[in-house]
This record gives sequence, structure tokens and C-alpha cells, in this order.
Amino acid sequence: MEPTIRRLTNKYSAITAVISFVTQPIPGADELIVVPIHYYFSVSLTRRRGAPLRRAPWLQVSKIIWGGAAVRLFANFTLGLVPVAGLFSNAVTAVALTEFLARYLDTALSSKAPPPAVSLRAIRDALRSPRRARRAQRLWSKIRRAAQESVPAPTPG
Repeated sequence: MEPTIRRLTNKYSAITAVISFVTQPIPGADELIVVPIHYYFSVSLTRRRGAPLRRAPWLQVSKIIWGGAAVRLFANFTLGLVPVAGLFSNAVTAVALTEFLARYLDTALSSKAPPPAVSLRAIRDALRSPRRARRAQRLWSKIRRAAQESVPAPTPG
């Protein structure tokens, strides 16, 4: 990803994270605000790449945006019931969806081949991966700590 595209993605990731964090107490409100922002982001990214707007894979982009909104809404109803966890999970999933959208659109616009189809499972996995990565990192640190504690110190003989 080019540095200009990375900066644009970071900017929109921050915007969607803040909006999702602030509007989380109202179910569905963040999706109503974030969906148009994702479309605007897609148009901005397409223009920044220098591609005509009609070249962008709008059907797949719409699948990512609306499928992501549905997955985020479901996550909001499950994790949103936990007061603080709901705020942060909503922001994290907004960032993850923006990143997924940026990677897909950047790859689709830079390739001559037709863009691959997007499934709801791919969107769900993309939104789950930030939490899984954090959980896996904590798990590996616990495993390392337990392994170090279980190895007895060598005794001088």
C-alpha cells in the first residue's frame, strides 16, 4: 500500500473509530453514520489511486460495507451489553472494517484481473482477527511465562 493510501486509510480508520465509540450506546446509530463514511472513503481512495470511479468494483465494495455493518451490528448487540467492552469492540471493528475495505479496494484497483468476490465469512473473519490476534498474543506470553517458570534452575554439582 502506498504511503498516501496508508495515510488516507489511517485517517478514515480514526474517524470511524471515534464515531463508533461515541455512538455505541445507541444501537445501529454508528452504522447509519459509518456506512456513508465508508462510501466516501471508497470514492476518495479510488480517486487517490487515479482510477476512474466506474472502474471500482462497487458491487463488492457494497458487500463489504453493508456486510460489515451487519456483522458490526450483531457484535454491537452481543458485546454492546457489556458497558466498556462494547465501546471498544465497536471502535475496533470499525477500524478493522475500514482496513479490510482499503486493502480490498487497493488490491482491486492495482490489478488488471477482475476483483475476487467477497463473502460474509471473509468479512466476519476480518472483523474477528484483531481480537484473535490480541488474544493469541496474550496466550503466547502466558505460555512463555509458564514455560520459564517450570524449568528448574541448574544446580551446581
